[in-house]
Amino acid sequence: MGKGLRVLLIEDSDFDATLLLRILQKGGYDLTHERVETAEALRDALKRDWDLVIADYNLPQFSAPEALEMVQNAGRDVPFIIVSGAIGETTAVSAMKAGAHDYLMKGNLARLLPVIDRELREARNREGKRQTTEALRESELRYRLLWETATDAVILFDERGRIQYANPAVEDVFGYKTADLVGRDVFILQPETIHWSSQGGLKRYLKTATPGRRARARETTGRKSNGQEFPVEAS
Repeated sequence: MGKGLRVLLIEDSDFDATLLLRILQKGGYDLTHERVETAEALRDALKRDWDLVIADYNLPQFSAPEALEMVQNAGRDVPFIIVSGAIGETTAVSAMKAGAHDYLMKGNLARLLPVIDRELREARNREGKRQTTEALRESELRYRLLWETATDAVILFDERGRIQYANPAVEDVFGYKTADLVGRDVFILQPETIHWSSQGGLKRYLKTATPGRRARARETTGRKSNGQEFPVEAS
């Protein structure tokens, strides 16, 4: 059984359309196809999913650049290949700059299958990258929601102890606005009397800590923005 391929043909010639489809079938593709000749028909066809668009450059009521723009505006990232009987080098280069993936002359279709194979592979690579990027974005969003909605104060600081970020709960726990803490020493959140011993412990921790390993929680003393001291459990 051949490789499934959904092909949208923008072509006004029955002969040329039949020839293109025959080449694809001989190349081992199991085709689902549709042929359109006008902008209206293309607009309707783009409501469906396609793996490949092959377009003649000049049609009586339409052209490949117009079709390419419609495909792009529809948000479809599919290989768009121009197959034309008469297209100059300057015109072809302009089409490629506009986003066409390749162009071929109708009188020389020996490159058609290799070009299609290459562009389908590149399209799969782009889709894989998009999925990876989307998964990362979703992961970051979940992390951010967890961070922002945590009832415990969560503080991010660098190896020098300078606060880089604090979640909204910090205001409830310590009385500081999040923005007021950024760039300040993390030990502002503890009484002066225990600063020095804590700093020594922090430096030792930063030198020996294993990334990802949860530090053991310990009881200590915190200090609010108004100077009030209170017991906290920190890790």
